Amino acid sequence: MPDAATDPHVHARVRAEYEEMPGMSLTLPQAARLFNLDLTDCARVLDALVTDGALWTNGREFLGRSAGRRFA
Repeated sequence: MPDAATDPHVHARVRAEYEEMPGMSLTLPQAARLFNLDLTDCARVLDALVTDGALWTNGREFLGRSAGRRFA
């Protein structure tokens, strides 16, 4: 069984939360509490989602793809 950081179900759950609330921006400690993950596992999940293009980060917070962007 994969650990939380490599579990595809955890990645899918985190991605779904950000897709459901596109303006959401969370610091690592906030995300870890929300997703009930330890800081290390949460950082690995969020970093993987940034690498996949599902999220972006300003170095302080993790944001959904469309957070802070305007659409025509």
